Amino acid sequence: MASLGVSVVITLGCGSNPPTGPSEQTSFSVRSIFPTQGSTGGATTAWISGTGFRSGATVTVDGSRVEATVLSETTISLAMPAHAVGRVDVTVGQLGQLVQRQTSVPGGYTYAFIVPPVISELLPNIGSTDGSTPVTIRGTGFQNRLTVTVGGIKQQNQYSGDSTIAKIFTDSHAAGMVDVIVINPDGGQASSKFTFASPATFDFNGDWQGEATDFNADVSAPFVLTIRDNIVVSVSCGGSSVTLDPPPVVANGQFRSVFSDGKRIDGRIASTNFALGYVNLGSCVVSPYWSAEKK
Repeated sequence: MASLGVSVVITLGCGSNPPTGPSEQTSFSVRSIFPTQGSTGGATTAWISGTGFRSGATVTVDGSRVEATVLSETTISLAMPAHAVGRVDVTVGQLGQLVQRQTSVPGGYTYAFIVPPVISELLPNIGSTDGSTPVTIRGTGFQNRLTVTVGGIKQQNQYSGDSTIAKIFTDSHAAGMVDVIVINPDGGQASSKFTFASPATFDFNGDWQGEATDFNADVSAPFVLTIRDNIVVSVSCGGSSVTLDPPPVVANGQFRSVFSDGKRIDGRIASTNFALGYVNLGSCVVSPYWSAEKK
């Protein structure tokens, strides 16, 4: 089948004035589009990367305008429209000094028949604005070397390899609901919703159980944290129970105590059922990393 030539053109919105002063010298370039292919059915979220993008730009695909958002001077996001199978040209144009400048995305964009993955649930689907929330994404059709974006930002992810689970740790983010998108290497996508909330809104009183781990020595020990009335009243590490005096107060989901002998404990509540931090109390004498779930 012959390749279908399609251009994506970005121009300034109506009423925009040509740049003046130093902004006229802003470098304009288009480097890439991600993902590089998607379904013929459309609705694939894509990001165009480059330099010199300006607010008020519009995007047209094969002559038809589509919704797009200039996220920054280097990134534009859009939902690719439906299109027949084939490789297409992606061209970005932008008005500068009354001259329409255009350049093509290297490699273009390919439409293909793709069976998209499916997200069945996020565990949890709410986490701290401070980040570090471990999220398990369950579903079907996940491929090795997939990409996960949260609020449009690519995440470091751990893929189980069984096509049903992907795992990430969230970055910090402003409070609110965002899209979590799983993107397979073949361009297939699935999305769900995740909510960032202030850790101060979480009910973190109770017993937390997990492990304290010294990664350098490759050893771990059982870890138990007890919080009552927003105060960490006791810690057990490797079976050695420690009463904290004075006990640290959990404020905005975080706590920290350093004692006269140099020992310390600190941590933060990453979600309604996950917390993490460092400790060198009791048998945890080498400041291991600890993580625990609320029971």
